[in-house]
Amino acid sequence: MGHVRYFISKTGDQWLVRFDGKDYPYSAHSEAVRAAVKAASSASATGYDAEVLVQGVDGKWRTEWPID
Repeated sequence: MGHVRYFISKTGDQWLVRFDGKDYPYSAHSEAVRAAVKAASSASATGYDAEVLVQGVDGKWRTEWPID
């Protein structure tokens, strides 16, 4: 199948998970990561290559949950 990516970044006092052009807000980093990893895991179980990336304070993206 295809490749899906979930991007987590901080904006103001919210953490956003961006997927498919939409932002999903969370109040805590851990909540955002948990939600993105759960979604990526589900996508992976249905045949997609999935990845969760988190933007650091330096602006660089790092993989939080790897592609299987």
